[in-house]
Amino acid sequence: MSGINIRLQNLFRGKQNLVISAVDHVAEYGAQKGLENADKALAACAGVDAMLLPRAVLERHWNRFAASDAPVPVVRLNWSAAFYYPLQYREGHTSLITTVEEAARAGAGAVICSLFLEEKNDRKTETRNVELFSKVVRQKERLGIPLIGECYVAEHGEKPPNQVHEKVKRVSRIMAELGADLIKTFYTGKRFHEVIENTPVPVFTIGGEKLRTDLEALKKADASVKAGARGIVFGRNIFMSRHPARLIQALNQVMNQKISPENAARKHGLA
Repeated sequence: MSGINIRLQNLFRGKQNLVISAVDHVAEYGAQKGLENADKALAACAGVDAMLLPRAVLERHWNRFAASDAPVPVVRLNWSAAFYYPLQYREGHTSLITTVEEAARAGAGAVICSLFLEEKNDRKTETRNVELFSKVVRQKERLGIPLIGECYVAEHGEKPPNQVHEKVKRVSRIMAELGADLIKTFYTGKRFHEVIENTPVPVFTIGGEKLRTDLEALKKADASVKAGARGIVFGRNIFMSRHPARLIQALNQVMNQKISPENAARKHGLA
C-alpha cells in the first residue's frame, strides 16, 4: 500500500484540513453556471488543495496541474443517473466511465467513485453498485491510487434530517469497509460527529446546494471540521462565488487557523 500512502501524503502536504473544489458537475448536468468555460473555472479555483474533475477535462487542461504547487487532480470514475438533475432522476443506476488505470495515465493523484445504496429496495441495482465499487477498489489497490468514496443521498431533500443522518452514517462506514481511503459526504448537523466516530478513514463534507452567501459556506466548513471532518469538497459554493480565490483563502484560515467565519469573511471582503 506504499503507493497509496505516498499519494495521500502528497494530497495533504502536511495540512490538517483540506479545501477541495468540485468542477465535475457538467459531466452529469450537461450545463452549469460558472463552468461554461472550463479553463477559466480551473484558473479561478487554482488555490485549492485538490480538484474533482472528469478525465477528459484533466487531459485537455493538464497544464493547470503540472506545477509543483498545483491542486491534486482527482478524477471521477462513475456516472450515475441520480446525479442527472435535468430530469430529476433519483435511482442510483451507475456505470463506470473511467478506469483507475485511465485516470492514473491522465495524471490523477486520486480518484472518486460514488456508491448508491438504500434506494427503493432495488436489491439487484444495489448489489451491482457494490460490485462496481469493489471493482474500483481492486483497481486502485493494484495501482496504488487513493480512492474517495462518495456517499450522496439523492433524496436528501425529501427525507427528514434524522433519516439522512442515519443513511450517511451507514453508507460512509460501508464504503470504508469496502476499501475507500477517504469519504466525501453530507454534513448532517449537530450529530455529524457520530459519522466521524463511525468512519475509520478521513471524512470530507460537501457543500450541496448553493448557499446564499460566502459567509454561510464558511460557517458550514467551520462546523464540519469542528465535528472532526478533515476538510470540505465544495463545488457551486466555490466556483459560483463572486470571489472564488478570496473564498478559498478564507476557508483555509477558518479550517486551519481557527479564525471565525465572520472575521475571515470581513478580512477577505466577503461579508
